[in-house]
Order: sequence, then C-alpha cells, then structure tokens
Amino acid sequence: MRTSTMILAAALAALPACSCDTPPPNALDSCQAAQVLPLAVQTDILFVIDDSGSMAEEQSNLSANLGAFIDTLAASPVADDFRIGVTTTSVENFDPTAHAYPAGPSTGVPYPAGALVAVRQDASGLGVRGAFVYDAAAYAATGGWGGARVLDKGSPTLARDFKANVLVGLSGSGKEQPFRVARLALSDRLADANQGFLRPGARLAVVFVTDEDDCSDTVAPFAASNDECHAPAVKGAVPPILDPPADFAAFLLGPVDGELRDVAVGAIAGFDPNGLAPSCGVVGACADNACATAYDEGDRFAALQGLVGGARMRLGSICDTSFRTSLAQFAQLLMPTTMPLSGAPADWRMLAVSLSRAGGGSVACAVAEEGSAAQATADAVYSPPRFGRPAMLTFQRACALGLGDRIDVRIVCAG
Repeated sequence: MRTSTMILAAALAALPACSCDTPPPNALDSCQAAQVLPLAVQTDILFVIDDSGSMAEEQSNLSANLGAFIDTLAASPVADDFRIGVTTTSVENFDPTAHAYPAGPSTGVPYPAGALVAVRQDASGLGVRGAFVYDAAAYAATGGWGGARVLDKGSPTLARDFKANVLVGLSGSGKEQPFRVARLALSDRLADANQGFLRPGARLAVVFVTDEDDCSDTVAPFAASNDECHAPAVKGAVPPILDPPADFAAFLLGPVDGELRDVAVGAIAGFDPNGLAPSCGVVGACADNACATAYDEGDRFAALQGLVGGARMRLGSICDTSFRTSLAQFAQLLMPTTMPLSGAPADWRMLAVSLSRAGGGSVACAVAEEGSAAQATADAVYSPPRFGRPAMLTFQRACALGLGDRIDVRIVCAG
C-alpha cells in the first residue's frame, strides 16, 4: 500500500479549456495553502478462543493461518492502525465455584474471564500451548496477567506473538461462554486487566473461534451440564435460561467504553462448510452433521448475525481444514470505506481524487459534498470536519475500494 499523495498545485489542465486571463466563472481561484494529509483509522480487535479439551487441532489451524488475517489488514487502501488482543472462553465451570485451571501448564491460574492473555514462548519463539504469562505479584496492576497481551500493528514481533497467544491450551472450562467473555473483556476488564486496550474513536472487531455454541448464563437458573448447553429447549427457553443473543447484540451496538463504535464480528464455529448452516457431528443432536468436528451447532452465533446484520458479521466453519479463507474474509470485512484527513481544503471542489486498482488501471472519482444532491451518485463523498471529527472521504460506486488499491488525492485550483 502506498501513502496517498497530497499535492497543492495550479492545474488549469484539469479545468475546461479557457484563457489564462479569463478563467470560467465557477473556477476556484483562491489557492490558499491547505495541507491535507491522510490519516489512518484505528481498529481494536478481540479474539475469543475456546480453550476446552477438544480444541488442539483448531488452535493449531488458527495459529498456522493468522498470516492471512494480518496480510489482508495490511492490504487495506486506507491505512489501518490495528491492535489485537486474545482471551479465552473460560469464566467458570458448571460448578460455579470452579474458577481456575485444574490441569495443564497453567494449573491454579484463574480463568481469564475476559482478561487479555499472553502465552509463553520457547527459545525458538513458538508458543507453549496453555502456558500463560501470569504472576499475581509481578503483574498486580493487571490482575496477574503479563507479557505481550496488546499487539499493535507496528510491533516487530506482531506475527510471532499473535501465533503464540492463540495457543490458549486445552484445560479451560467445558462451559464455553464466548458472548459473556467478550462483554467482560470490553466492560469490567477495561477497569483492570484490559485497561487501555480500547482507544477513543477506534472501531471494534470481535472474532470467536469455538467448536461448541455459546452457553453464556449470568442469571439463575443456570445451565448445569454440557447437555443442557446443547439442548434446543434450553437455548430457546422462555423465560430464557441462557443470556439472549439480543442482549449481547445490544451491548455491541450500544456505547462500548462510553462510545458508539463501528462494529464487526466474525465467528468460526459449528457451521456446515458448504452453505454455513448450523451443523455438528453429533448424530441425532443436529439436523446437519456435515461439520463432524463440532460438538454443537452454532445456533446462537447464527442468531447474533441476524441481529447485528450480515454487513457486520461473517461466519466460518470450525470444520474447515484451513481457516485461511475465513480469516481473510473477516479481515476484509474490516477494510475501511472512509479515509480520515488531517486538514481540510479551502473548498471541497479543490479535491481531485482517483484510484489505482490493484489489478491494473485507474479510475477518476467524482467528488460531492456530504448532504448535497449529488452525494448519492458521486464516487467519493467529502465530509468536512465537525464535532472534533476530522474531514473524511468516503468511497463508493465506481470508486468502491478493493484490497491493494491505491488512493491518490490532489488539491487543484485555477489561480
């Protein structure tokens, strides 16, 4: 991706033919120096990964294919200053007093309950599955959780740390509560373990990876077994036993950390690889058994997609032999259509905008001002700065952005 070029120039060639002494009546002849530079958007991305005993192959699949996610984010025409955090699906077990890992490299460590985690790495930089960086005394300010837990785009060890951190282990709770965990990570934990993870004005993305459905329950009566978590009668109970997906959707679409945010969601879960219908491998429990390695179908994830909308949420199958395509699709969902600007032109009509397509060729973008009659038919819409928000260009129609495209914005006038 190339940084967009911003040039202040006299460009009569871009205007209708005229005498240099007599520019047309609508020509812009006020060429004040107006510095207009591209800004990056910010996206804070939370991965919620199942750490129960059946997830070894799936965690390895995820770790092996994270490069597709990072590479797709990097190919965005609008620079994305993203950051990534990882947590697990564990809050408590079916015994509500069980809040710590009973076995594995992190025996005795409390379940994260939404806290961002880092996984220890061996001498070669590979993650040691399930070995969390945790020390209650050394990292008291963050609830005991330490290490590289917030991974910023500019980190030289981003890919290595990300691939390690998703190896969250196999000793977590069998009562997977991804919706509850995400809500805790983005609310209660922001006051302690995850303080500073969400940035003011940043977009928000949540990606779930699990071979079971969500079994979040915060109010009695509680689901007392795995069978109850899977039972359609429990999922659809009235009054509800499990936390309604509508409550989680309302949380995501409402103010998160005090701000309404541009939200995107991805879920790799119990879905048929062909067509993405809810599916699991338990014969008799699921109508669709194509996803043989899922222990429950992703009914509640499908319900969440219906609530937040297909434009905001993508699904993938936990049974895919490679998560590469799903991860790339999730990252593409995060591609911005709007580019913030530092500074503003003296007049929006001074903007000359074009795209160089990744596959070759270029296209000039007809620009209109936000709120004008021409907005609907324009290829780029200029929004002036207001309410502390910078000026912006939104791309649409003939100039809808694609991965690897390059944006060129010039300021021209007759003067």
